[in-house]
Amino acid sequence: MRIVCSLILAILVISLFGCGSKKPIAVVGGKVITYGDYQETMERYYGAKTMRWLIQHQLLLLANEKQKLVSDKEVEREYKNFMRLNGFEDERQFLAFLARQGMTKDGLLEDIKHELILMKLREKQTKVDDKTLQEFFKQNWVMFAQPPTGEPPTVRCFLFQSRERKDLEKVKALIQQGEDIRKVAYDFYKDNPQLRSTRGEVTITLPLLVDPHQHPPLPPTLLNLLAREAPLDQLYGPVLIKEANLWVLVKVLERKRPFILPFEEIKQYVKTAYVQNFGPPPETIFQQLAKEFAISVRDPRYKFLEDEIRTRVMLERPSTFQPPAESPSLTKPPSQEGGRLEQREQSQQ
Repeated sequence: MRIVCSLILAILVISLFGCGSKKPIAVVGGKVITYGDYQETMERYYGAKTMRWLIQHQLLLLANEKQKLVSDKEVEREYKNFMRLNGFEDERQFLAFLARQGMTKDGLLEDIKHELILMKLREKQTKVDDKTLQEFFKQNWVMFAQPPTGEPPTVRCFLFQSRERKDLEKVKALIQQGEDIRKVAYDFYKDNPQLRSTRGEVTITLPLLVDPHQHPPLPPTLLNLLAREAPLDQLYGPVLIKEANLWVLVKVLERKRPFILPFEEIKQYVKTAYVQNFGPPPETIFQQLAKEFAISVRDPRYKFLEDEIRTRVMLERPSTFQPPAESPSLTKPPSQEGGRLEQREQSQQ
């Protein structure tokens, strides 16, 4: 009797799943797209990536349960910071905004918790003293800047660039002899229509945050030169921009400087940025956790993930998981900016 009941239950589950898979999710030109079509396509393009994230997420949760790294209170605080950073004070409006993005509060909280635990594990393995952090802050202050006007910091300047230093020495000599800098730039940039049209004058937006996983928008040497080193209304250079193997000569006309909090007030955010740049990569953390907590993937299609996570070697071929359009990115909590907002609110009270 028990076997018969089990068979009936299994048939009911299969029939319900079958009915659900045939449920229309969209209709295009009279042609029905079913939930089954949607589910199959999502699994085809995102199945391995989703399975990888789920395994990594569970590893982080197990580590957090064992080491007590992140509390629910911390996650909720980051959630509120994230909400304010997106311009919302009313949570109901924010939840409506999330719904339009195909997200839920629970999903966002899980993403935030994931990132916080991972960062705590990376921090534990990164040895750094205050002196090193202060030097990092001094060299990368723009990463922690925020303009009081709500506009990004900019530098307006005349900019000459060349592979050869001698070219810029000639330019500098002409200007110092009294030649109009605009005329010199017009003649210098005969092969660069854009800079020739502006007579060498450019306005450059300085990045507020630098993503360590992407190439910086400007070479760091040039960034520091424009933002700090070059004096106002004076020719400065030629200076070698080593990252680009390029010489530059500049005359800074105007700086819209951002607001920068003192190091002691944002020390934790400086440390977070340092860890992102120089701490162990996430793959190393997951490799370590995979040795501590056993991973067993039952679905043969994703069995390779066991070895991939343990060895940090990407075994999956790109063609098997690249979607036809841009894939959704994982939401990351803006710990640095959110924390500063929270500090300002407390100081105003």
